[in-house]
Amino acid sequence: MKEIKVSIIVPVYNSVSFLPKCIESLLSQTLQEIEIILINDASTDHSLEILQEYQAKNPEKIVVIDSKINLRQGGARNLGIEIAKGEYIGFVDSDDWIEKDMYAELYREAIKQHSDICYGKGQQVDENGKVMQSALSYYLPTGAVTENNRKEMLMHHITLIPCNIYKRSLIMEHNIRFPVQVRYEDIFFDPFVLLYVKHIAAVDKTLYNYYIHSASTIHNTDEKKYKDKVAVALLLVEELKKRNCYDAFKDEFDYLYFRKGYVHATINYMINTGAIKKDIILDIRTKFLSVAPHYRSNPYYRQKASFVYIDKMISSNSAILWKLLQVVAKRFIKTI
Repeated sequence: MKEIKVSIIVPVYNSVSFLPKCIESLLSQTLQEIEIILINDASTDHSLEILQEYQAKNPEKIVVIDSKINLRQGGARNLGIEIAKGEYIGFVDSDDWIEKDMYAELYREAIKQHSDICYGKGQQVDENGKVMQSALSYYLPTGAVTENNRKEMLMHHITLIPCNIYKRSLIMEHNIRFPVQVRYEDIFFDPFVLLYVKHIAAVDKTLYNYYIHSASTIHNTDEKKYKDKVAVALLLVEELKKRNCYDAFKDEFDYLYFRKGYVHATINYMINTGAIKKDIILDIRTKFLSVAPHYRSNPYYRQKASFVYIDKMISSNSAILWKLLQVVAKRFIKTI
């Protein structure tokens, strides 16, 4: 049996309409030494049957895990990580698809540069095949990671996990996993990878296609989304403290929480609700203050002026300013 170079992990939940295109794009990869780990996350449609049909036709490449409990995307990815055999691991969402040379390109560059992570670019494509946003990228330096650019990564990167491959030994050695049964699991996973990574490579090509449709998680309007974002931010801080990693990068992690678990969570709530409830806004803020009570003295606090204005509007306890922020957010911010 050939040595597996990349394990591709795909969580699947009620994805009947999208699975064929996704799986076919994985089977069409020019890199032959791959395994495709498909996790049925307690789907209630016929997703499992489709996965089993593909496995029967491609037993040498496809592994199917059938979880009877809905673990959500993070928990399903964890099941895949546990059995992955590849030198590197990649993650694909079941409603997306990838270019045929994605893993060949990423693996080639990762090996060439002896990197822990190699990333490419992605693009958002709508139901009509129109590219809504192209060349999605985020702040990640290439080459050897220094403590200074590690701080920059922790604060400013945008999570695009499916565009990357990760060295499996890095994930296993540092016991990096996703939180279970919550959304925004990437907020937890990515900082730990960036905390330990030593070398990063990149491929300057668009390799991943995010399919934006009416059922996309990115467009689901659920008033409870903010709760998951706050919960994951708190889980991140708790785990960092357990690992004795928090103090070394306290300013960076507090700013990350400020951005993701406070500003983004509040805007998330405002976008997805009608009448704003004071107790919810206060709950988000109180939980943030329990972690970073003196956040305005953080050296990074004023780096983004819009966040400062949003913070002042949130902390004003003014129903009028909250409503104004909500109107602006709904008009100009499609997702966050």
